[in-house]
Amino acid sequence: MKKVYPIGEFAKKTGQTIRTLHYYDEIGILKPSCVSSSGRRFYSEDEIIALQKIVALKFLGFSLEEIKHFMQEEKWDLKESLAFQKKLLLQKREHIDRVIKAVTHAQHLIEERETVDPNMFCMLINSIQMENKHKEWLKQFMPDETVEKMFDISEEKQLEYGKKLLEIFEKLKECYGKDPSDNDVQSLIEKLFSIAKEVAKEVFDEDLSLFHWKGDELAEEPMLFSSPFSKEEEEWVAKAIEIFLAKEGVDWNEEES
Repeated sequence: MKKVYPIGEFAKKTGQTIRTLHYYDEIGILKPSCVSSSGRRFYSEDEIIALQKIVALKFLGFSLEEIKHFMQEEKWDLKESLAFQKKLLLQKREHIDRVIKAVTHAQHLIEERETVDPNMFCMLINSIQMENKHKEWLKQFMPDETVEKMFDISEEKQLEYGKKLLEIFEKLKECYGKDPSDNDVQSLIEKLFSIAKEVAKEVFDEDLSLFHWKGDELAEEPMLFSSPFSKEEEEWVAKAIEIFLAKEGVDWNEEES
């Protein structure tokens, strides 16, 4: 006769909680070997083996519904299921890596600040969350390898540029309301373009002017790139940029031939 264990002893032996074993019984994934007239559940060595299978499949990330299906089969055809599961796990890992990156960047950028503008914070998170979509969009205007190189800047450089941009955006918000041609405002716009040129030199080893697109193309997907500014602030910044570019001899509204 097989040795059986009351549910409490079986739980300790297998490292499971009594509540989990009750739930597995309820959903039919692991039934006890026998149940006494008083309702006490008893488990045998067979259930230990079955539970080991369940634990192994849970470790691989399968749902209880999927595990229940496997447990009902005498032989497992896992090839396709494992391939699909691996794909899901890789996607989860990519998501976790992006979240860690976002948290790291946020910590670095706000380490010297007591408070942070919510729009600035959301812009930072969005830039990382939407990284793949940003790449796809930019590849409409640049070679794939160029876009990949843009996003392959070292973590140290990304944090450095991010900190500089955050400071400029914060100061621009503080200056909002001034004449866009004001020297303080134009100085900030100049710093903004200085960073753009610095990034361009590192990524392209050339000038940004090699890549052109029209303003209306940038507005085709307004929700793609998060902005730290309100609509009114954006219009004000755009005017300040237009003035700056005019001084530099660039026509902001020039149509591509």
